[in-house]
Formats: sequence, structure tokens, C-alpha cells
Amino acid sequence: MKIKNVLIASMIAGATLMTSSAFAAQKTVNVPLVSDMEGGYNAHFGNNFNSADFNSVFTDKYMFTLTGAYDSAASVTSSFLKSGTIKDLLITSFSIVQYDPLTTSILHTYAGTNTTNGITDNWELSASGLSAGSYYVEVGGKVMGNGGGSYGSDLTISLAPVPEPETYAMMGLGLGLMGVVARRKKAKAA
Repeated sequence: MKIKNVLIASMIAGATLMTSSAFAAQKTVNVPLVSDMEGGYNAHFGNNFNSADFNSVFTDKYMFTLTGAYDSAASVTSSFLKSGTIKDLLITSFSIVQYDPLTTSILHTYAGTNTTNGITDNWELSASGLSAGSYYVEVGGKVMGNGGGSYGSDLTISLAPVPEPETYAMMGLGLGLMGVVARRKKAKAA
């Protein structure tokens, strides 16, 4: 009797582990940033799914490190079959996340926007003023049908523009003029 109970318990535990893994697929990869020869970088990455991934939820992370101030733009596009009325691959989230590599705590998230129209999922995002540090592009979704599908993403990182001295001079002149106007209004009121 005890062996039967142990066998049943181990079968239930095994089934539980197998089903929970179908809902927690995650790919974490370091992405090589390729120089664009103008001070910025580009990267291309993606993932493929098939019938074995049916009903899996995924969160893929593509990690990279910045050494200075940059602006960034990224996009993700998926391709899939359509089984009946459902998309076999559904992208549900797209973002760039800055994190602390020691504690893995999230410092800032730049969320993407779903721009889908038609039979592919399209997401885009832009992030200005990224500081030096550790980041990852996060793509989340679900494999909805047996056909699976794939997605591809592009990441473009460019040097953040630095204001020229003339810009600071114009800003200072504008603030000075606003001060003069405020002082005159105050003198008239008195």
C-alpha cells in the first residue's frame, strides 16, 4: 500500500513539474553589440517556436551593457501561421529594462508600443538618455497554436546628442530676458 501511495505522489509531482515548465519558458542571452562605425551599435536577435512549445508562455531577455550616454530604438516583428481564428504566436510585451547586475533589481523600464496591423505582431519603442549600465531587451508572449512561429528584433543604439555651446548661450539669453520681463512687471505693480 505504501509503495502505491509513493508511486502516485511521484507521478503527480512529475506531472506538476512538466506542466509548470510549459508556462515559464525563458531564454536569457548576452547580445553582441556590433559597431555602426559612427559611435553607435546595432544588434539583431530572435527566437523560434514549434508544436512542442504549444501553450507555452515565454519571457526572453537579450542582455547588453552600455558604457556611456546613448539613445535607443528597437522593434520586434513576429511571423506565424494562423490556426483557425487564432494567431499561433502572440507577442504580449516588449521593453528595454535597465537593471542592477548585483541585485538584479529593475532600475527603469522603457515600454514598447504595439503597432500591429495585419497578420504579424509589430512592436516599437524608443528610449532617450540611457546612461551607462546593464540593460536587456525583454520580449514576452505565448505560443497559442501548434504552428508556433518566430520573431526577430532589431536594436539600434546611438550616441546621445550633446548640446552645443550656442544652445546653452541661447538658453541663458532666454532666461535672462524672462528675468528682465518679470522684474519690469514687478516694478510696475509696485
